[in-house]
Amino acid sequence: MSLYKLCQKIVKFLFMFVYKVEIYGKENIPKYEGAIISPNHFHWMDPIVVGVYIDRQIRFMAKYELFNNKLLNKFLKKLGAFPVRRHEADLNAVKTALKLLKEDNLVGLFPEGTRSKTGELGEANAGVAMFSIKSAKPVIPVCIIGNYKPFTKIIIKIGQPIDFTQYKKEKMSNSDYLELSQIVMNEIKKLKEGM
Repeated sequence: MSLYKLCQKIVKFLFMFVYKVEIYGKENIPKYEGAIISPNHFHWMDPIVVGVYIDRQIRFMAKYELFNNKLLNKFLKKLGAFPVRRHEADLNAVKTALKLLKEDNLVGLFPEGTRSKTGELGEANAGVAMFSIKSAKPVIPVCIIGNYKPFTKIIIKIGQPIDFTQYKKEKMSNSDYLELSQIVMNEIKKLKEGM
């Protein structure tokens, strides 16, 4: 059993005593093909809860600062996470994400790029659409609803895949990518409002 699967089992077992987790739309996760898993982001536990309740391994892009600690660096890499230097063009992270997607992995990317300080849905950045178009892989919007307070409910809603392959041959600007990434945020909003 891989470290990822072992951690999944342990954390899911522990969560049984702390949260009531409900997940909807698991059928929207492809069984074998690559895709971008794109959840809203308001708490440091978001990648954990999504990673635990989606059966396939998700390779999360995580902020570079998390990898500064040697022990955490090793652990995160063993779990399949890879670093990105935010606020700059990190070509290494771009190449890693595209390679993983082309190899039919699930890659976790937060469309907002960072945590929402208010808990409300933020604006999308350009990355999600750009990775989707360049890799020709769909984006799966995911909405996490809850506050992570002990003994409360957490709801994970997985939406229909969003296909951007029609834009593959077009010359795209950053504002085009932003506009398309906002479609992902709008779908997450619909999932949230459909409570």
